[in-house]
Amino acid sequence: MLDPRTVIVMSAFLALVMMLILVSLRRSVSAQIRGLGDWIAADATFLVAVVLLNLREAVPPFLGVVVANTLVIVAVLLFGRGLRRFYGEQPPLQPLLLAGAAFFTVVALLALVADAYPLRLAVVTASLLCASVFALWHLSRLAKGTFGERVTQLALALSVTGILLRLLTIGEVGLESSLFKPSPVQSFYIASLAAGILLAGVGFILMVHERTRTELETLAHSLERTTQELRQQNEVKSKFLAYAGHDIRQPLQAIHLLLGGLFESNLDVRQQKTVHLMESSVLALTDLLNTLLDISKLEAGAIEPRMRSVDLDIVLAQLVQELMPQASAKGLRLGLHLPPEAVTVLTDEQLLGSVLRNLLGNAIKYTQQGGILVAVRRVSQGFKLQVWDTGVGIPEEHLDQVFEEYYQVDNPQRDRSKGLGLGLAIVRRISLLLGLNLTCRSRLGRGTVMELTLPAATQPSEVVVAAGEVPAGRLDLSGARVVVLEDTVEVAQALSQWLQAQGARVAHYLSAEDALAAPDIETADFYLCDYRLPGRMSGLDFLQSLQARAPTDIHAVLLTGDTSSQFIERVAASGWPILFKPVKPRELQVFLKLWRGVSQQTAPF
Repeated sequence: MLDPRTVIVMSAFLALVMMLILVSLRRSVSAQIRGLGDWIAADATFLVAVVLLNLREAVPPFLGVVVANTLVIVAVLLFGRGLRRFYGEQPPLQPLLLAGAAFFTVVALLALVADAYPLRLAVVTASLLCASVFALWHLSRLAKGTFGERVTQLALALSVTGILLRLLTIGEVGLESSLFKPSPVQSFYIASLAAGILLAGVGFILMVHERTRTELETLAHSLERTTQELRQQNEVKSKFLAYAGHDIRQPLQAIHLLLGGLFESNLDVRQQKTVHLMESSVLALTDLLNTLLDISKLEAGAIEPRMRSVDLDIVLAQLVQELMPQASAKGLRLGLHLPPEAVTVLTDEQLLGSVLRNLLGNAIKYTQQGGILVAVRRVSQGFKLQVWDTGVGIPEEHLDQVFEEYYQVDNPQRDRSKGLGLGLAIVRRISLLLGLNLTCRSRLGRGTVMELTLPAATQPSEVVVAAGEVPAGRLDLSGARVVVLEDTVEVAQALSQWLQAQGARVAHYLSAEDALAAPDIETADFYLCDYRLPGRMSGLDFLQSLQARAPTDIHAVLLTGDTSSQFIERVAASGWPILFKPVKPRELQVFLKLWRGVSQQTAPF
């Protein structure tokens, strides 16, 4: 047989543990789950009541009897109110307070005035029975059949059973209090009441957990639907831009042709200025359209990389040659540094070219003095490609945002003449598509370096070369006739020996006049010309004169040690690629391989 006092002491300890669990739970669950506050208050009230009941013999009857029993009734009523609020109802607090006050008054009269224990016990147990049945009825009315709800229903049913048994045996009690007398009925009454309230607390915790899980699942489904809808809308937008691009390009093409016709007509100075402004606007519009179409294709997933072995040095040489006029027009030096060994990477050549073109274009755009250096070096993961510039730099707080769409550090007013802010966003998307590690380091006012790590190809490319592409592998100049125009004998001999080792036939001249006097000078396949030559003509003058005589475009590289801004500005308009002395064989090899790949598409040697 259970000792009632032991049950009450254990109930006090378990009530304290339950209250701490409920307080912790309230801080972690959604604010949409209501009723936890009432349950915490009910548990705290029950804890105080259990302490007072346990100390009944040591405290005044008012506390040990009247207040303690009132707190038990209020705890059950708060429990029922918490259940209703959990299901979304808003029961007022006033009826609960009135019921507690009425019970307090009746029990006080019976305990302190009439001193009729059997009648007082009947009032207490009847009140407990009503409060418990009321809570059980509300739970049965609102429950949806979850495990936590069934545990709570079982707990309340257990309490109702014990209370009902005690009420039916009121006549067997004596005239004195039998709270701590170890009779079977009293022990079951106390145990069922304490266990029922505590077990109901466990059931309520389970109910909160189930509700939280249901809300999270509902939220996850809602987010999934929203994400799907946004994805569909984004795909529709991207497809619209992609399809509309063709129709938009047609009138732009017509405008370009019409402007070309205007340039060839007899325009006065004012009209030429107007046409130049029109051309600038059309070119800007074309650039914006191309950028929008690129980002739309990436968003729509319409681009799939074609991975193959690619000679990175050839790709870089093409880009340097393409962007050299832009850099030279600003008086900037555009350099290329390559490792001594072949740089063959596994990537999509077209997509990588788009990435590098954006990075170099940005570097030129935001650099006002100094230069840009494209450097490649071998690392354990493959090759690290770096684009260094001496530009304005990026503030540290903006480094994580520069790769976001439409974000521009220096353009808060959204000046469209500065672009859309999509270049680096395209770079990031393509890098992710190609599996490249892209990083950015910058110092404000000192410059920026963009880094890409590319995987090395396991074997040289054996892909058949398509029109406009450059073959990978070893440089082969067999049968090619190369003219070396260099007044320094030692340099000329070194160049000649190196070219002959590649299979070329070399003709050397000390001056432009000597070279132009040669009868078959315009039939050579390639020209390596020093810029500063003895006599009246420079290397640039020689190439321009030779181009005027030759029936087709000639292929050449200017070699120079002059890095002054005046020289760079002068050469910028010529279109000839430039290599700055001392020229490394690897750099020269890149340009010769580039030319060799193009020439093989027209006429073999």
